[in-house]
Amino acid sequence: MNIMEIRKFLNIKALVLAVVIISLVACEGRRDFAPLTESGVAIDNDVILLVSGETIEVSARFIPNIYPVRDYLWEVEDPSVADLQMNDDKSVSVTATGSGETVLKITSQDSDEITAQSRLKVISAAPIDITSQAAIAVNRENSNGREGAEGSPKLIDGDLSTKYLSPYLQPFYVTLQFNEAKIINIYQFTSGNDAPGRDPLNWQILGSNDGENWDVLDERSGETFSSRGQTREFYFDNDASYTYYRLDVINNNGDGLFQMSEWSVYTFPED
Repeated sequence: MNIMEIRKFLNIKALVLAVVIISLVACEGRRDFAPLTESGVAIDNDVILLVSGETIEVSARFIPNIYPVRDYLWEVEDPSVADLQMNDDKSVSVTATGSGETVLKITSQDSDEITAQSRLKVISAAPIDITSQAAIAVNRENSNGREGAEGSPKLIDGDLSTKYLSPYLQPFYVTLQFNEAKIINIYQFTSGNDAPGRDPLNWQILGSNDGENWDVLDERSGETFSSRGQTREFYFDNDASYTYYRLDVINNNGDGLFQMSEWSVYTFPED
């Protein structure tokens, strides 16, 4: 074997030895980690509203955001209000069977500390839309006036293809006035057809019987619309009747204009 062949042999031997050493170090440094297990659970809706006879699927959010490893139990405090059917994906199907209010709860079967709950309210019949009974007033009107193509009456005209558009400056509010006091518990917003920056982000709903003294009935922060023309529904506790209901838009999504296609308000049917 000549000198060149000897050097080539030594280089190959050194390379093989280096690979073996690296493999041994890698194996030595490897650790077996326990599978990730959720440490918490949440139900995003504080209140779930159902009409008697309706069925909805309710899902929990697990912390961290993984597919749950633990087994869970869903239950209601008052079984006369709703029936439950647990699903394979650990959600639950809730069927309203009566009327009234109870608590829907999810709990890990191996740790009572991993639990979450939401109020479940069941009403006897569908909420009643009373928007058409109100007169609307705004403090920021469309640049073409109230009767313009995007004037304030378009906000309550029942037509999702129209919208109310106006400059957005603080303060910014829209008022509905009824001929007689009404109890409102639900409202819906439908986003406009374009420009998400014009959507409401933070707002309050207030009630009054003289147009001067106001009670805060509902307050929302960081609300967004996932698409144009999306209708979102909001429920709040209220057993007082008011002649005036006002929407105060604390912030929109940053645009110099505000727009919304529809604001509708609802009352519960009498049992």
